[in-house]
Amino acid sequence: MAIKRVDYSLYLVTDRSLVPETKTFLGQIERALEGGVTLVQLREKDTETGAFIDFAFKVKALTRKFGVPLIINDRLDVAQAVDAEGVHIGQDDMPLTTARQILGTTKIIGVSCNTEEEAAIAIRDGADYLGIGAVWFTSTKKNIKEPLGIQGVRRILESMQHPIPTVAIGGISAKNACELLEGSSTGEIHIDGLAIVSAIMAAEDPKAACEELLKLIRHSLSKVGVKAYNTVDDAIQFAVQAAKNIKDKTPMVHHITNYVVINDNANATLAVGASPIMSTNRQEMEELAAVNGAMLLNMGTLNDVDAMISAAQANSRHGNPVVLDPVGCGATAFRRETLKRFLDECKLTVVKGNAGEILSMAGLGGRSRGVDSVGNNEEQLMVDAVRTLAKQNNCVIGLTGPTDYISDGGRVFAIENGDALLPLITGSGCMVSSVVACFAAANRDDYLLATVAGILTVTVASEIAASREYVNGPGTFRGALIDELHNVTNTPELLAQYARIRTIQ
Repeated sequence: MAIKRVDYSLYLVTDRSLVPETKTFLGQIERALEGGVTLVQLREKDTETGAFIDFAFKVKALTRKFGVPLIINDRLDVAQAVDAEGVHIGQDDMPLTTARQILGTTKIIGVSCNTEEEAAIAIRDGADYLGIGAVWFTSTKKNIKEPLGIQGVRRILESMQHPIPTVAIGGISAKNACELLEGSSTGEIHIDGLAIVSAIMAAEDPKAACEELLKLIRHSLSKVGVKAYNTVDDAIQFAVQAAKNIKDKTPMVHHITNYVVINDNANATLAVGASPIMSTNRQEMEELAAVNGAMLLNMGTLNDVDAMISAAQANSRHGNPVVLDPVGCGATAFRRETLKRFLDECKLTVVKGNAGEILSMAGLGGRSRGVDSVGNNEEQLMVDAVRTLAKQNNCVIGLTGPTDYISDGGRVFAIENGDALLPLITGSGCMVSSVVACFAAANRDDYLLATVAGILTVTVASEIAASREYVNGPGTFRGALIDELHNVTNTPELLAQYARIRTIQ
């Protein structure tokens, strides 16, 4: 399964010629991963295909152990042979558009850029990230163009009309990392990470070197405005602002959803301040994606799976988040196969399901019977499921139940809000997915916290709705819930008042 959403902060580019005599190539990589490397590019310019593939399999075993994506330099055939997460190509390598046709939409493709024009073309053609450089002269690359320096990196960042992730490369070490990260920031756009070769591969202790580099990188990123949102207070503050952002931006959310819940999904979307559209027409998928805020796919009704996948791919091309609700994904062979297609062929941002669905996806004992959730409710099982699936698919996983669990593979939040009437109305889980899509559409800086905010909004609204004097059961509760979704997002400080959230290590 592809990993698309990536932490680019500490990007190791390998070079076996730099490995000290007393060390091994794989040993250096493993120690670097222990030290916190967030992405590995295997670069073997002079290695024959068979040996390259053999090395790649061995490196992939290490990167998968640490939940880190593996990128292959230049060689698409090697990347395909080992099912790596992506490739990195230079200006003299295969054209990006051709590489994308070969690898498909779910693989990461990075492109080296030395000028503003090269960056613009790569972004236009669908690069997932840019490798900007060389920043300074380096012994690991021969015949490089004139180094950019810090100001050259800044010029490229300033030229990006539609920013995508960036890493800088070339002569970078602990001595100049902070100067580069902070000096190249434009105030609005910053480098997302540093691609480093010698300072790691030639280190006597790669783990210690990476720990130092990562500390410096995170310090500098925090200085240019990047914040790691890890606490309960962070999540609550984010949720309050996120609700306001929906009202301000009024994003469109395209639904292809369960026919049983179309009306409730549309009303919930309107209630929180977004604009729903419920089209299943293939002919307008691309046009809608161009103006869309988020795409919601719901597996409750599976009449045209190809259209759903086409819609997801169109939205990914336009940079829109894609939310999947895997309704009943373990109930039949057809649904299991369909889920696999979504995971393999689409760039999913969030997968939100009930306990049975998520546990079934993770192979941890969950069972689905229709749209009902049946499974083990032990907390560690739930935490393992969301964290494992998030790492495997590099998206946010949200598991709803008596306690909701949300993870991006690292952070895990638990939400203990919600009323007992919520699961007694048809499509309440589908409604949660719609609201999550609304929050993702308007809050693209942290999809984990956007998912937490969406689930929290529905569960808090359910508690307030159930407390209304006239609510006597599921029928009266349904209307009250729509009302309170509207009221809570108009007064989002209620989220802070009611929230019962925990973080789980």
